[in-house]
Amino acid sequence: MREETADVTTRLFTALIGSDEGARAVLLALPAVFPWVRHLSAEEVREFVVDLVEATRDVVELDVHANLHRVTAEWRATARILADPELTAELTRPLPGDDHGEVVAP
Repeated sequence: MREETADVTTRLFTALIGSDEGARAVLLALPAVFPWVRHLSAEEVREFVVDLVEATRDVVELDVHANLHRVTAEWRATARILADPELTAELTRPLPGDDHGEVVAP
């Protein structure tokens, strides 16, 4: 049942974002579902929609549900940062000029 719901949702999103009118409808509907998107730029909202559709596809095609939660949580965290001007300034300020070299993979 859950897989069928995810499949229908994925196909619906894919069909909608496949046309300009549908993509516009999705973008207009997003704030009703995710009120925090108002803090994202237009480009970030488009990226969120693409990430959301891809994560929903992962649910259907790979039975991976965690990606959908991760995408939503990460974009909500981004919006939370952007909603707080002090936090945004702190997190986007240049780092000290010290170069500590290449970061090696763990």
